[in-house]
Order: sequence, then structure tokens, then C-alpha cells
Amino acid sequence: MVNNLMETSSIKNEDILLTRTEVAKLLSISLVTLHNHNIKGILRPSHKIGRRPLYLKSNVLKQIQMSNDNLFL
Repeated sequence: MVNNLMETSSIKNEDILLTRTEVAKLLSISLVTLHNHNIKGILRPSHKIGRRPLYLKSNVLKQIQMSNDNLFL
């Protein structure tokens, strides 16, 4: 529902808000692992609507890039 609103507006693709389920699918991790990342400060939600945490797609993609860069260190 959130993404449908974002897709119809003139917001950039990177500025889309993702739900926990969408982020978990994008990262190929479980919701439990996503929760653990939040607790450890690895990936925190950038917005909240009520009690629903939402993640900025650009932040998630940046985290993926940072973790890929750390694999080669």
C-alpha cells in the first residue's frame, strides 16, 4: 500500500519506503535477522508510521553495498 502511493508520485526510486517484509525479501534474510540487525544498529528503520517501521530503499541499498565492500577487506 505504501509503495503504491510512492509509485504514483514523482518520488525517486531510491526514496521509496519499504516495509520489514519487503526489506527482508530484498536482502534475502528472515524477519528475525532483520530484527537482530535493528537491535545491533546495522540497519535501522528511517521512518515510522504508527508502530510500523519503514526503511528508506536508498539506506537499504547503501547497507548492501557496505556489506559487500567489507567482504573483501
